[in-house]
Amino acid sequence: MTRAAVVLAALLLAAAPAANAQHALGGSGPYDPAVPTPRAVLGYEVGERFTPHHMLARYLERLAATSRRVHLDTVAVTVEGREVFLVAVSSEANMGRLEQIRADALRLADPRGASAGELVAVVARVPATAWLGYTVHGGEGSGTEAAIALLYQLAAGRDPETLMILDSTVVLIDPVQNPDGHERHVQDVIRMLGATGVPITPGAMIHSGTWPGPRTSHYYFDLNRDWFLLSHPETRGRVAAFQRWYPMVAVDLHEMGSSSTYYFAPPMAPVNRNVPESTRRWWDIYAAGNIAAFDAQGWSFFRREGYDEFYPGYGVSWPILAGAVGMTFEQASSSGGAIRRSDGTVMTLHEAASHHYTAAWATLHTTATRARERVRDFLAFRQSAIADGERGPMRAIVIDRDEQGRADSLALLLLGNGIDVRRLRGPADLAAATLFGESAAQAARAGAGAYVVDLAQPNGRLAKSLLEPDAELDSSFIREELESRRTSQPDRFYDLTAWSLPLAYRLRAWWTRGLPAGLEPVSAADVASRPAAPPAVGRYGYAFAPGSEASVRLLAALLRDSIRVWYAPRGFTQGAARFPSGALIVRAAANDADVHDAVRRHALASGAVVVPLSSAAADSGTDLGSSSVFPLRTPRVALVGGAPVSGSSFGFAWFAFDRRLVYPVTTIAAQSLAGARLEEFDVIVVPSVRAGAFDGTLGDSGRSRLGDWVRGGGTLITLDGATAWLAAESTGLARLRLRRDTTRADSAGGAPLPADVPGAIARARGDTLSALLAGVGPSDIPVLVNSDRVYAVPRDLRAGEAVIRFAPLARLRLSGYFWPEVPARLAESPWLWTERVGRGRVIGFAGDPNFRDHFRGLLPLFANAVFLGPTM
Repeated sequence: MTRAAVVLAALLLAAAPAANAQHALGGSGPYDPAVPTPRAVLGYEVGERFTPHHMLARYLERLAATSRRVHLDTVAVTVEGREVFLVAVSSEANMGRLEQIRADALRLADPRGASAGELVAVVARVPATAWLGYTVHGGEGSGTEAAIALLYQLAAGRDPETLMILDSTVVLIDPVQNPDGHERHVQDVIRMLGATGVPITPGAMIHSGTWPGPRTSHYYFDLNRDWFLLSHPETRGRVAAFQRWYPMVAVDLHEMGSSSTYYFAPPMAPVNRNVPESTRRWWDIYAAGNIAAFDAQGWSFFRREGYDEFYPGYGVSWPILAGAVGMTFEQASSSGGAIRRSDGTVMTLHEAASHHYTAAWATLHTTATRARERVRDFLAFRQSAIADGERGPMRAIVIDRDEQGRADSLALLLLGNGIDVRRLRGPADLAAATLFGESAAQAARAGAGAYVVDLAQPNGRLAKSLLEPDAELDSSFIREELESRRTSQPDRFYDLTAWSLPLAYRLRAWWTRGLPAGLEPVSAADVASRPAAPPAVGRYGYAFAPGSEASVRLLAALLRDSIRVWYAPRGFTQGAARFPSGALIVRAAANDADVHDAVRRHALASGAVVVPLSSAAADSGTDLGSSSVFPLRTPRVALVGGAPVSGSSFGFAWFAFDRRLVYPVTTIAAQSLAGARLEEFDVIVVPSVRAGAFDGTLGDSGRSRLGDWVRGGGTLITLDGATAWLAAESTGLARLRLRRDTTRADSAGGAPLPADVPGAIARARGDTLSALLAGVGPSDIPVLVNSDRVYAVPRDLRAGEAVIRFAPLARLRLSGYFWPEVPARLAESPWLWTERVGRGRVIGFAGDPNFRDHFRGLLPLFANAVFLGPTM
């Protein structure tokens, strides 16, 4: 059929009466004939094919235009320019007073200052709000199709059950949480689709998509891990919208392996200790409704296995800690639209979408029939968060401000999460304060301006979960895991076991039993409205300190603008300005005449503090004309991607270059390295990749060419798994090696025990004066441990090679879970390694410093490797 014919058919269908029409996923009529069916706008039945974003937008716009039950909003725009929608649906009466309902919901979300009578009145009149989020992973497309059918049912249905749900609830639907990834999936399927339909063979290309697959966002981030990190526009818009409503129920609808069935809450262990018992009770209530709906159809399902509720950044974990009954639903995937499963049956898109539709409808039915109870329990959650914070052993988190602005960045992040933040008007003595990383409480002193988070607030459970130094795992869970490990059973660690934000931001912080005095509230404007003043004209030039995000952005901008910058390895003072080792210098005479305007412009844009220099003379320390002050090269950077490179690690690095450093990078495929013009680059970054797979992709010629490039003066930076490739003897580029027992927890005979650390935080220390530590220093550096790889330094270790090493055993663990044998193996092993190879250099990170944009305290290390590594 031609495009013109498709459009004509759609118009004819749209004009036809819809009184007896119904969608294909099982809804019941009658329906409002003014509201178009999905088929009338899309040209096909829901579940027949995946819906591209522009057609989804068209249908949502038609619903909003034809149904007085529907309000359509755009909460964000993705990096690729697609709208992130939020659709509010309720009865016409409720829609007429929607702003009052929202105000009532917010009154319950923050009950401080309200009288008991006021709260009773609000509880009696406000509908329950339910949030349904679909397709946060782009390839999990049945969710979006189910959302379309659900929206039609709610917008047009006139049956008693639909009307009851609309009267009792406000339904908030995010039909595609990851538009860029979803569109990648839709287009992959369209390109692979033949005239005879979808091949059901599991190995067919239509089921795999192009590297790295459609799961992730534009930058290949898993948006289901971004809720509290707020790194991406989709998440920022979604969380802001959530805070405009504070829904009382939140469901995140996913897909899992095609041969599975259907999963809904309750989750498996571990469950975050900050989740109260009331939430667990509601999981069982909603499960009963889902069970009844699935049993009526004879469908299979499971609970309490496969999916935990420990990490607070999932699409339901964050809402749970804010007071919603959060639940993950997982449907067996239809992959490219139809796929043969291990039992010989075929899972189709229509079937998958039907299951999601049914589970969502059951959830709304339960919410509506128990609306008063759900509203009361939501209020009780928010009130008890305040009370628990007041009487709990951990009352407040105190975060010292730092000169590099990391505490300010964290304060802004917390405020973006809806968490109240205050600060000290002056220095304060803290009684019984426990420093993060230590176990004993003692007296401490926090500086003026230190940020204080009082956990006695409505979002206290969320604040505690994000900030506490160590998320507690149940001892019985650990005993079970140790026994499972001994008997070679898979573990149940689903994600990180440590994420504490003060540690991730490399900040000095305490938790206290009491609340310090002398506090004032802080808003985002208070934190963000203090840009550095532009520098006066410097006769000799300009200097700025290393190590802050502002300074690395400024350095990147200057180099990007072809402005020559020098590195001063020793500290110095000039007038009132004191600079640490690693200061960065712009010499006016060595640059073009417009250098003064360029420095001022970039200083303002980056927020970095830049000091004008009147002379090369230092009042103390090394004069700036010393030969020890060396010029930096402007690096031409390549980032390796494509199979077999980890798409996530690639995305983390790409995001760091694009959004944190704002520095141009050329992406090249791993398969192309053997024939690429490597001489066009000064720095090549290899994200995480399995060593054997990368070696196989390179082949002998690729490995040889890459080695020759390094020896000829290139700087090779390897991240996480790629460092295992660097450490292989066959590579010939480093004396670093993996420990021989790195893949087993013991070195004795018998069956090996898995030693993969499930995302813990360890203490590391810089032990050299390497330029890679500029602005970071040798003090405690929290790093993520998220693999079983442990490295050994060579016996002929040279100064400056083991730049960062893990702390000794007694001081190693900061947060999270390590298998019992691992700390002794990890202690004092290298985390950041560098050595000169011919005229070039290799720099290997044992972990990924850019992981999820989470460990912001490590960004300067990555920036130093890129910008300073080539001229060290």
